[in-house]
Amino acid sequence: SLESDVLGNVTHRTYLLSFHNTRSSYNKLRKYSVFRRNLYFEALDEFDSKKYQNALNTIAKVEKLLGGKSNARLYYLTAKANFNLGNYDAASAACKNYFVSIPRQDPGYDEMLGLSSSLEAISIAAQKKIAEEAEQRKIAEAERIKREQEEAIAAEARRAKEAARRAEDAKQQLVLDKVEADDFKMAQQTNTQDAYQQFLYNHPYGKLTEKAEKEMARKWPTPVRAFKKNKYGFVDKVGSSKFVIKAAYDQATDFKEGLARVSKGGKYGFINTSGDVVVPIKYAVASNYSYGFAAVKDGNAAYFVDKTGKPLTEETYMDTKAFSEGLAAAQDQYFKYGFINTKGEVVIPFEYSAVSWFKEGIVAVGMNENGKMRYAYVNKNGERLTDFLYEEAKDFQNGVGRVKLEGKYGLVDKFGASITCCEYDYISEFKQDGYALAKKNGHDVLLDKEGVAWVKVNGVMVKVKF
Repeated sequence: SLESDVLGNVTHRTYLLSFHNTRSSYNKLRKYSVFRRNLYFEALDEFDSKKYQNALNTIAKVEKLLGGKSNARLYYLTAKANFNLGNYDAASAACKNYFVSIPRQDPGYDEMLGLSSSLEAISIAAQKKIAEEAEQRKIAEAERIKREQEEAIAAEARRAKEAARRAEDAKQQLVLDKVEADDFKMAQQTNTQDAYQQFLYNHPYGKLTEKAEKEMARKWPTPVRAFKKNKYGFVDKVGSSKFVIKAAYDQATDFKEGLARVSKGGKYGFINTSGDVVVPIKYAVASNYSYGFAAVKDGNAAYFVDKTGKPLTEETYMDTKAFSEGLAAAQDQYFKYGFINTKGEVVIPFEYSAVSWFKEGIVAVGMNENGKMRYAYVNKNGERLTDFLYEEAKDFQNGVGRVKLEGKYGLVDKFGASITCCEYDYISEFKQDGYALAKKNGHDVLLDKEGVAWVKVNGVMVKVKF
């Protein structure tokens, strides 16, 4: 019986002696059997001490000494240890092996029956949970698909509505174009410099603005800025060397609204077309004239002056910007920007951290939020057209604004609605042909003002989709 225990059910003595034919080999096998039993009892002690993983490691050593085999006692201990560790699959496998080993005389038989029942209940509960979770995932997926479909339908309806609104606005623009054409014709018939200037005030970014400026320059030419001996002066016409205003200024700009900005010794003022200083050269900062006023700064006081140098109002500001479309930005003592009109009246409250210039009746304004500047668009009534979402917001151009969000560029319309998602790496200004160059995923396309992407193939414009 000792030989059988040691060799693991080897019963033929002749087979035993063929491998162990000396007394010393026999004694070694007896010690080997004792070592195996000791390991088993060590595993029991570890289990009783609730060191379940240690018990499983020790059982593995015993099974290795048995040549990879096991028995009812080892299966019993393996099943209980795995059960206590929460390894229910391993515990179930050990239970199955236990009952296959026909252990009816084993003292733990009834206990293993109870353990098997518990494992079966756990398995049923786990399968039920898996089924319930699968059903929940199925329901959630169906709801997700439904929600995405509804959102897609709503988005398409919104885009259609916004496109229809832009189409209606385009019709209204035709009416405004007619008004502009009539006003231009009236300026031509009146044929005075003031009439042309008023037309430019009324239509600063119209379709005939450039033509009016060229006609005005041709009919009422002004001296042209020129450079001589490190100083600026003015000659009678382009390409001429005849100075009609002496080259005596450190800096100078071309004439605008009849006056040119000049500087001496770091100070700025204005001269007329005869070269007379009409606004003293005393300001630290000065803009060109626009809508009859220039933005200037004298010391810490910023304000506006008319063409005689008279202040628009007694009010002074921390900073000012030149008038654009009849409105100018000014900064109050709390470093917030608002807008005033040519009467000096506040028409948009002082509440913005940064501002641009009005163009097409819309201006980009910035708000500092947690140390980051975010931009929105505002109209002349101070109504916000978008939320403060954008990292950049460019001036409007023919009814379209270019914006940047999370490092990508897109387009918005004059109502603040998205024309395209912010999905492009770059979008240029719109050219005269009505297209802007855009880049996406390494590809160049042309965007129209409805956000449709085009490429030119053999001289023919072809729509593309990414």
